[in-house]
Amino acid sequence: MESFDVAVVGAGIIGSSVAFECAVRGARVVLLERQTPGSGASGMAAGMLAPCSETAEPGPFLTLGLDSLARWPGFAARVTEESGVDCELVIDGVLRVALDEADAAVVQQRIAWQRDAGVAVQWVDADALTSFEPALSTTAGAAWYASEGQVNSARAVAAIVAAAAQHGVALRCGAAVVAVDGAGVRLGDGAVVSAATVALCAGPWTGGVLAALGISPAAIRPVLGQLIGIRGVAHPPEHVLYAGACGYALTRRDGEVIVGASEDDTGFDTAVRDAVTESLTGVARRLLRDPGAVATPTVWTGLRPATPDGLPLLGSLDVGSGPRVLVATGHYRNGVLLAPATAAGVASMALDDAVPRGWEAFDASRFPRSPAAP
Repeated sequence: MESFDVAVVGAGIIGSSVAFECAVRGARVVLLERQTPGSGASGMAAGMLAPCSETAEPGPFLTLGLDSLARWPGFAARVTEESGVDCELVIDGVLRVALDEADAAVVQQRIAWQRDAGVAVQWVDADALTSFEPALSTTAGAAWYASEGQVNSARAVAAIVAAAAQHGVALRCGAAVVAVDGAGVRLGDGAVVSAATVALCAGPWTGGVLAALGISPAAIRPVLGQLIGIRGVAHPPEHVLYAGACGYALTRRDGEVIVGASEDDTGFDTAVRDAVTESLTGVARRLLRDPGAVATPTVWTGLRPATPDGLPLLGSLDVGSGPRVLVATGHYRNGVLLAPATAAGVASMALDDAVPRGWEAFDASRFPRSPAAP
């Protein structure tokens, strides 16, 4: 039986980042993936790095998001250098667009508390937006977050996995984890992997293993996200355009405009919904002066891991005998954003037994245990 210091379950952007960070710190690591790296939501995510636009109030989530955003430039530079794969990180700002006067009032209220929290943000009125972002259709103004941006999530996963391999991480694809017990990590084919610490980072698929460990199965649920890609936009957005519940649009380096995204409770069904595709083409027409070939978009779907309270699930699980079990899932719409900070924190817990400050809000103890759980 192979033995490792850390076994990471799930090779999306969270799991691959955790594996990389643990290996960089000298641990012997195996990365266990049920399909292939980035085959879930990480491989299709828009890759927005927008903690201020995604947060409705100050608190631990905003703190974690700002911390992770600050880590992204150094993190991307390192994995790009070590892998030779460019993550396509772009920090050129996010516009939180107000579509009408009522929305503008909401956005300006958000600006007020964010400035009190130390966030650098400014209001751009409708007239100024015409020259500031020519691609944007008529709006009532926008909040401008100059330090936010985007990264190509699929390329980031590829870079992180390749960089992790440079540090000795053993990647095992087709390794479906069914349980963690005193013997180690049990795979669907009957194999067992021995590790001192197991980090559960398999997105919504973490739920089955958590349930076997006594954590409520309701702690993690899959939520389907769908987005579209549009070619032929004559004037693609120069910045990320985020319009709250309406949706968002951003431009990848190759010129494709990504528009998203939906939120549907469909279980583990990832089938494309035609009605959602039509809705997203409507988002493109609403946000962009020139929506390009919006009638013939490329369509992607992926399952995000959601928790009942909207906060990620980060921390150590009390499972009695066997390997120490850590969990890092439930990042929902912000797995890409939160990957560097999550990886650093989980590596600290795995190798130094140090819980990052402020992570108490994300601990699994906030969810009920079954009576039979340790």
